[in-house]
Amino acid sequence: MKACTTIQRLRKPKILDMSIFDWVTSLLAAAIVAYYMGIHGYLKLTLFFIAWTLTGILIHAELGVNTMFGYYLGLNPKPKREECA
Repeated sequence: MKACTTIQRLRKPKILDMSIFDWVTSLLAAAIVAYYMGIHGYLKLTLFFIAWTLTGILIHAELGVNTMFGYYLGLNPKPKREECA
């Protein structure tokens, strides 16, 4: 086995085999964009987060990037994982 890079170590903690780090950074980026776009209120923010997630799904599918979320939705095969120590 090869040594882990920093990003691989950050992506190791998972829920349903999906990286917690990826979800947190994506939602954090969505919150920052929503703030600068002036999106406020529970309903608007929730809809924005859903739209942000759907956009991410579509972009990954269009670029052929296999993700676990896409796998669960039936959009792509299960992604291959590189193991590291």
